[in-house]
Amino acid sequence: MRKLLSTALLGLLGLALVVFFVANRQPVVISFDPISTDSPALFVGPMPMFVLPAITLFVGFFLGLFAMWMSDGSLRQKARERKREIKRLKTELDLAGTSPSPSAGKAVALRR
Repeated sequence: MRKLLSTALLGLLGLALVVFFVANRQPVVISFDPISTDSPALFVGPMPMFVLPAITLFVGFFLGLFAMWMSDGSLRQKARERKREIKRLKTELDLAGTSPSPSAGKAVALRR
């Protein structure tokens, strides 16, 4: 039920974005100067109104992706270390000429 609800909400959000992008195709000048509206010092444009929000969404997505990748660095390092340890243990096992079996653990437990 939760997955259905989140899928429906994301679908509605996507539909609203598409409607916004299609409805705002006329070129506008986007100004970041709150004082001068006639000749702004810092402005972007003229461009279709939907371009800046679309660029902002893409940049935010990739910044979030990069932040998640950076925060998972320690987990990736642990996984690499464990893979090396497993490979080392398999090599030791092959050199010893034995293969692990499910009953080997029981035999050790019974001897104690």
